[in-house]
Amino acid sequence: MKILQSLRTNVTGIAIFAALTALLISATFVLTKDPISRNIKEQASIKLYEIIGDTPFDNDVFSQTVSVDGKAFGYSHPIDAHIATLKGKVQTVIFPVLSKQGYSGDISLLLGINVDNSIAGVRVVSHKETPGLGDKLELKKSPWLLDFNNKKKLQDENWAVKKDGGQFDQFTGATITPRAVVNAVGDALDYFENNRQALTQAAAKSH
Repeated sequence: MKILQSLRTNVTGIAIFAALTALLISATFVLTKDPISRNIKEQASIKLYEIIGDTPFDNDVFSQTVSVDGKAFGYSHPIDAHIATLKGKVQTVIFPVLSKQGYSGDISLLLGINVDNSIAGVRVVSHKETPGLGDKLELKKSPWLLDFNNKKKLQDENWAVKKDGGQFDQFTGATITPRAVVNAVGDALDYFENNRQALTQAAAKSH
């Protein structure tokens, strides 16, 4: 009987502990959901405005978007591209880009393309590349991403890392990561060039 009583007491204690833990987790989620969302939006806004740089614009870039087929940008679903406009005219379109060719996993990027098909800027949103090697995607570690600024994809054979006969530096001891980014950005530029008129018209209508 004492054993049964002890078991009942332990089970009851565990059940109460589990219930309190679940309640605490739920309360923490509710309390932190809005701050986390605000933080994510703030970080995204910072990267968007970094990409635009000195491009003149007069709209809310974060809020003005146009839906785009995500397949050319590495996604299996439609994506929202952000638009920078000046007096109603599209200046730059910023696309989320996903490369699945990273060494350690997916590489998520933001790519800004100007209406003349030149690159406004590229920023990494998230990655799982090796610290000290592939993490040179981060501007705080290396200025490598800045090499894309103002470039156009004029010749396919030149749009590659130097190891593959192209113009972009690879990282010391790591070629897979920069190759993945160069390829993903190149594919996005191709799509934009082939669909530029439709994209800019759709973007202008979203104003």
